[in-house]
Amino acid sequence: MSDILLFGATGVVGRLTARHLAGHDVILAGRDVEKLRELRGEINPAWEIATGDAHSADDMAALAARAAVVISCVGPYSRVGWEMVNACAIAGTDYVDLCGEVPFIRRVIDTHHGTTSARIVHSCGFDSVPSDMGAFALREHAGEPLDTVTMVVEKLRGGLSTGTLESMREVSAQAHADRAVARNLHHPYSLSPIPSAEPRLADAKDITVTKLADGRWAGPFFMAMFNTRVVRRSNSLRGERFTYHERWATRTRLGAWALTGTTAALFAASQKPALRRLVPTPGNGYFRFTHEGVTESGRQVSCTVAADGDPGYVVTAMMLGEAALTLLDNPGEGGVLTPSTALGAPYLERLRAGGMSFTCG
Repeated sequence: MSDILLFGATGVVGRLTARHLAGHDVILAGRDVEKLRELRGEINPAWEIATGDAHSADDMAALAARAAVVISCVGPYSRVGWEMVNACAIAGTDYVDLCGEVPFIRRVIDTHHGTTSARIVHSCGFDSVPSDMGAFALREHAGEPLDTVTMVVEKLRGGLSTGTLESMREVSAQAHADRAVARNLHHPYSLSPIPSAEPRLADAKDITVTKLADGRWAGPFFMAMFNTRVVRRSNSLRGERFTYHERWATRTRLGAWALTGTTAALFAASQKPALRRLVPTPGNGYFRFTHEGVTESGRQVSCTVAADGDPGYVVTAMMLGEAALTLLDNPGEGGVLTPSTALGAPYLERLRAGGMSFTCG
């Protein structure tokens, strides 16, 4: 048995993740054996390769049995990801992916949480590692229970991957086809163990203009509708109840309203291939987010998370690879978990070593 099986290895993020893991024991897996051989030759000729059809339960079961941890880079997950995660849950093989699709993750939670010995860890890329691990670092720094946390986007530059756009389109299509999916998608606790048991949010809107505690105006962060659900699930799994939001800081109220319009246009563009040329393309990038919190005793605390490199590609590949390595090196209880609840402090140290900074004060 190998340490890691990388499924979907020949995609853009798969290739970057493979390069990040060049010195480790990896099986490259996918559909096209020639592309897999080419990638192996570029990175590590000693690696094994394996093929399988993402829609075949038998193929995915065979692949899941070959490694201690599976990394899945396929997508959209709602369309092609089920058989692999299901196979890992049944086999007890730890699993990480880049999924940002609420309906898919909700299905995995309802099917496997509490019954599998595998650690199933979704969203180990730009969505939602900076959000979830930033909140974790803030919590550790505070040393006492938190009451409220708002993650503020200070700086962000980078493109949106084809996989992200396809996932957005897939989730939207499901929501339009099924009212139950739409209701859960917009529920602020859509990924929590028992959504109805969570604390009521005075402001549950993600697409809104608000004023931050420091007086700055803020508009919506286009990833908040997913990231916030992951962090809130982390809270629930730990038995905590601090409220959590995400905003994008702007200089003026007008800038905040302009950001609202831009966010709406981005979602519209993701649904129409003819408009996708308007979506930012990958390239050099960076991000800096600040988690601003208030403890239950009223103390103000903060933690800034930052990294250089295109967030959706280079930095995401690092986050994903280090998540798999953290699972390898640290045993834990099974379940459908989040980056912070599955990986915790050891992952935080690996992210720091990989180039992310977590500066708390």
